[in-house]
Amino acid sequence: MSWKIKIGKDPLYPYLQIDNWYTEEELINVWKEIDFYTSRDVATIEKAENTVVAHDEKGVSKSNSFRFYLWDLYTPKGKQFSHILNCLYKQRSQEFKDLVKKAMPLHHDNYAGTNTDATMVSYYDEDQEYKPHSDGTQFTFVIWLHKEPKKYKGGDFKFTQSNQNIKCLSNRMVMFPSYLEHQVFAVKMFEDAIFGDGRYCITHFFNWEAVNVAKEDLSDDIVVPAF
Repeated sequence: MSWKIKIGKDPLYPYLQIDNWYTEEELINVWKEIDFYTSRDVATIEKAENTVVAHDEKGVSKSNSFRFYLWDLYTPKGKQFSHILNCLYKQRSQEFKDLVKKAMPLHHDNYAGTNTDATMVSYYDEDQEYKPHSDGTQFTFVIWLHKEPKKYKGGDFKFTQSNQNIKCLSNRMVMFPSYLEHQVFAVKMFEDAIFGDGRYCITHFFNWEAVNVAKEDLSDDIVVPAF
């Protein structure tokens, strides 16, 4: 399986799109992890409105999907057991950095300087969406997944300011500067679908944080990826 790469053409609204993001083996393992989480009953998965989420001017959550955060589930040492987190090596590879330089040259140095990351998994079922919003980090990665055969329609992605729509295909990754406003259209489930047959999204946030302490004084809670 090889990457299929697309680079956004508008330099004001840059993005990088890669299909076949996970290898076949990685995809099998990522699904095992997702199935494990969702098998733990709804206690693992929260409504977005009860978490850290974008709100409108009236304080109403812009998303009605389900989600959970991997930083709530793992200790710093325990992260090595997550297939999803282990796949972050891709974003740190020189091959990927070279693609970022080509796709968004004005952002490349900023991306290369990021030193923290955070990950959440979202699930969209019937009539669930995410209204236009931007993220409060530096770079956002979204990786879309669904089970086969596909049991829903909708769920596509849009950069609202540039009016660019991107179809939600399984194992497609889209990376962009977090300040770009974006949305997810509502999902419509097929009649024979059950909970879990909808749209999954793995979201990685990359940011830069100052660490003004000696290395030996770093807390285990501070994660500094090796870029």
